[in-house]
Amino acid sequence: MLEMIYSAFLILGVISLALYKCPKTALWVGFGLPGLVSLYSVVIFITNINLTYGFKLAGNFIFSPEFILTPLSGFFSFLVVFISFGVGIYTIGYAKSLKNRANLAVFASLFNFFILSMLLVLSSSNVFSFIVLWEVMTLVSALLLKFNDEETSNKTVMIYLGVAQIGAVCIMIALLLISSVAGSMEFKEWQGFEISSTLSICILTLLLIGFGSKAGMFPFHVWSPLAYPLAPSNVAALMSGVMSKMAIFGLIKFSLFLPINPGFGLSIMVLGALSALIGISYALVQKEYSKLIAYSSVENIGIILLGVGTGFYGISLEEGTIALLGFVGALFHALNHATFKSLLFLGAGNIYNATQTKEINKLGGLARKMPITAILFLIGTVSISALPPLNGFVSEWFIYRSMILGGLSQSLLGRAVFALSIVALALTGAIVVFAFIKLYALIFAGVCKDEKIYNGVYEKSLFMPLGMFVLAFSCLYFGLGANNIIMFLGSVVMDLIPNATYSINIDVLSMPIIALLLCFLLILPFLLFGIFRANMSKARLSEPWACGFKFNSRMQTNSNAFVGDFKRIISKVIKFKEIKSQDSYFANMSYESRSDDFWWNLLYAPVVRLNLYLGDKIGCMQNGKSSFYVIYILIYLYAMMIAGFYFLGE
Repeated sequence: MLEMIYSAFLILGVISLALYKCPKTALWVGFGLPGLVSLYSVVIFITNINLTYGFKLAGNFIFSPEFILTPLSGFFSFLVVFISFGVGIYTIGYAKSLKNRANLAVFASLFNFFILSMLLVLSSSNVFSFIVLWEVMTLVSALLLKFNDEETSNKTVMIYLGVAQIGAVCIMIALLLISSVAGSMEFKEWQGFEISSTLSICILTLLLIGFGSKAGMFPFHVWSPLAYPLAPSNVAALMSGVMSKMAIFGLIKFSLFLPINPGFGLSIMVLGALSALIGISYALVQKEYSKLIAYSSVENIGIILLGVGTGFYGISLEEGTIALLGFVGALFHALNHATFKSLLFLGAGNIYNATQTKEINKLGGLARKMPITAILFLIGTVSISALPPLNGFVSEWFIYRSMILGGLSQSLLGRAVFALSIVALALTGAIVVFAFIKLYALIFAGVCKDEKIYNGVYEKSLFMPLGMFVLAFSCLYFGLGANNIIMFLGSVVMDLIPNATYSINIDVLSMPIIALLLCFLLILPFLLFGIFRANMSKARLSEPWACGFKFNSRMQTNSNAFVGDFKRIISKVIKFKEIKSQDSYFANMSYESRSDDFWWNLLYAPVVRLNLYLGDKIGCMQNGKSSFYVIYILIYLYAMMIAGFYFLGE
């Protein structure tokens, strides 16, 4: 069963590559068939969510490869194939726009291998296979980034790989330390070992850095707003919506093997709160819709970490209720974020495919030309804004509930962290609404600011809105059917903390009733107009009033004006550069405002400059003279002999 799913993605990846000279056939084989396999896999993973099952590869290898799914890894596997189903349908229409930039057969092959690598990571059963497959997943995702070969693509890919390798080294060291203490590299044998508190804290810190860097957690988030906008939209949906959740999976799974102290949970919450606030603050001031959506991924990872931190805090205090609510909220928001963020990235791809621009200020009025995309994109913006009755509201409500309960602890530090985290989440929620009102209004409402772009806009393919519809419908179902999802996730979390006896009370929140109430409130103004015999005559249509001047599309609010007051408030943290240009004395002056990532300049740029400096100095050793290379070899051999004598000799 499990081996059939993995084999199907492997075979489809190989067949797609074999169709190198038949890209049109590879399009259907590499994206259409994986959609069917993903749909079948969704059913398998859901029906077996409470089971532990797997398989072992036959043959002689360096080790015995075994792949096992637990309820936790089964849930994340469901997440992978569920999003891949919607993205696969979308890509059938979207990939046609890439045919002049890359071979579709190679693209389809890497697409299948990327899905397979994530599934294999989730089912890995020992340290060796996990690390190898983790690196394979990173490498395949980096290759997919290169399909949009832009001016800064090489730099972006190197930044992505650099941060990823820092994380991978931390993960490898942490897992090797655990295997050394446990006496085995097999995860199933990591039970009941004794470990000192100091070593446990060191390992937990390494795990947090390693998996946090892959998730896009502050301060390792700098690659996210660079990589996601560079990637093709379907790849960005998988990377932001799914690959980042591999890090959440790893953090939860491996941390639970160790004794958890309250400080670890609180540290995750602090980093989560900072990620949420910083991510959405940078998102709000972006002028490119792809970067705005990318920065909001940092914000949502922060929200997920608030739930994860609350869960770990509950475990450290042996409070099953807090732990259960925290982890359920985190997993629910992971599912929701994967759904609405993938929907938004697919919508961004649809917009770019129709307009060939990523700048918000050049767009407007697209709802008239792309009504289906506008409706589906609206569902994504409402979901990410955590407005009822859609799914984002329910998961954030659960995280609020867990943090309020956690804030009742006796620890003064715990109360302070929970209180500040609740405030941070509330501020984040307000800014999210602000950011996505800006995004949707400036793209789909009003009139277009560039007539040349506007005249060429239309829905390019039926498959693209169809893939978006799968995710948009899921946003509605996960909100209205939240009680079923919570019970589903509750069984997963109960496997992680079997000693918990608390049963989640889901009757407090009835999403169908909330939905009916909102529908009634929507109809209420029209009822009042009818009851009080309001003026129902046909409205007169005219150009907007422009104080006596002829209306021009440039008179509309643009991205900069929309967030002008907010930019002034946060200008002490986020530095803005005003760039002025004028072609001639009598020409119009053009203004451009840019926001650099303060944390890149503070934390990463000095390290990059130091490495460039050292590399330049060390480069003199490679002078091309063979005599010098012989000396280097002799020095190395003598060093190995001395090390062997002292460390291996009797």
